[in-house]
Amino acid sequence: MKLDYKAYCDKVKGCYLGKNIGGTLGAPFECFRGVYDVDFFMQDVSSPVPNDDVDLQLVWLSAVEHEGKNIDSHILAQYWENYVSAVISEYGTGKNNYSMGIMPPLSGYLRNENRESNGAWIRTEIWACLCAGNPALAANYAYYDACVDHSGEGIYAAVFTATVQAAAFFEGDVYKLVEIGLSYLPEKCGVRNAVEVVLNSFKRGDDWKTARKKLLIAEPSSFGEIGGEWKGIPSVPASKKCTVQTKDNDIPKAAHGYDAPASIGIILIGWLYGKGDFGKSVCIATNCGEDTDCTAGTLGAILGIIGGAEKIPEKWKKGCSEKIAICTLRPDLLLNVPETVAALCERVVKQFPVVSSERCTFTENGFEITSAPLVYDENAFYPYQQENFKELLKESPSTARFHFPSLTVKVNYGEGLCKIEEGVEKRIKVTLCNKLYLAQYLTVRVNGVPIEWGVVNGTERAVGLEHWHGSKVNHTNSFDLILTPATLKNYKYELTLEISVNGRGEKYFVPITLINGAC
Repeated sequence: MKLDYKAYCDKVKGCYLGKNIGGTLGAPFECFRGVYDVDFFMQDVSSPVPNDDVDLQLVWLSAVEHEGKNIDSHILAQYWENYVSAVISEYGTGKNNYSMGIMPPLSGYLRNENRESNGAWIRTEIWACLCAGNPALAANYAYYDACVDHSGEGIYAAVFTATVQAAAFFEGDVYKLVEIGLSYLPEKCGVRNAVEVVLNSFKRGDDWKTARKKLLIAEPSSFGEIGGEWKGIPSVPASKKCTVQTKDNDIPKAAHGYDAPASIGIILIGWLYGKGDFGKSVCIATNCGEDTDCTAGTLGAILGIIGGAEKIPEKWKKGCSEKIAICTLRPDLLLNVPETVAALCERVVKQFPVVSSERCTFTENGFEITSAPLVYDENAFYPYQQENFKELLKESPSTARFHFPSLTVKVNYGEGLCKIEEGVEKRIKVTLCNKLYLAQYLTVRVNGVPIEWGVVNGTERAVGLEHWHGSKVNHTNSFDLILTPATLKNYKYELTLEISVNGRGEKYFVPITLINGAC
């Protein structure tokens, strides 16, 4: 399957127009619980409406423009710290953790009550557009993105939306796209359950309101509990289309921050019951309440990719401003915030050959895109990925990964994560993975260990790595760094693994942050 340049550009434009329209439509109802009958914008939309769902993607676009395709969670975390000004919920917790030297994916997990909320899956369009027709690559980037400030269902939801959106450049059937998205998820997770609840409800002939209620009973969301039942707001008073709501006691209270599964289910409700009609679909997603700007915005993006900008009705395209207004960023020349949706799309399109060069063939009219396999195949080889994202999903959030040209280093902090205690042994597992068809011997030195601490087998050791060719095991090697902290005086200890490749001039550094106290 191939996609020509003109069609690709139209789908990228449709993606971000749909995102902007849906996000603007749902904005007044965000954080409220209710069932509405909205059929168009309810607020004044003569000026652009700020939307963090798009803001955060501008940071990732800048990262790709300056760093290229070999970005990972650490590069994204650096850009996050530099340009994201928001300090609330998972955004702020992830940023605060990283500022303390706590690396992803620990930064997204540690002390983060909102790690399974909605901040990651709302920003996956950038990866879908840059990996159009290659869901596996989109999933890899979505993981690196999401683990900066999320974990668990927050990551699964991001992988689901990224893969559905990437596949939507070549596939338009809702059932096939859902099947593709599910193929990238664990067999048991809340996102999968939410999708299955909605699919079963739709197949039984339930109306969308019944499907919504079954979804929120099966996978409760705390998002609609933030503002409570809708009573109207100054910019949108209660009216016939959005009446004052009363509490539905059948819907159970959710664990705080557990929002992603229900939100993915609401996207699917709008998609199924809207039957492909753009306006009807984003309105149904909004009418389900909860995180309305995000659910309607992501559904608008999916439908915009499938049909392209040309298929979005003029009523909706002309209904709100295409100008971009930011609300969560610290702009400067490096970030270079685009002024309009069109300018954003132009910059995204330019980066496709950078990120997806293996799927890109240049022609006299631009370039042509070749699709990769859309459904995940565990036996297939997916080139140009830092790591297989399925393996990443299986691993504990206690494992931080560092990617270098010739090897990948994994640091597993264990059950206690970054915490250390006086006289209590701390065991950190270090795994080194050879990326070359070339055998390597490494010297690994641990710097920064206080002289009072006990270190089993000393602070320096050799690690041998076999090459990939002809080896299924020895291209990876591990050792345990066993420390016994003593005379703890500081709140934080920053160690460094210094890795030298013997016989070559390469030298890499891996930070290890340990916290003395409650973390």
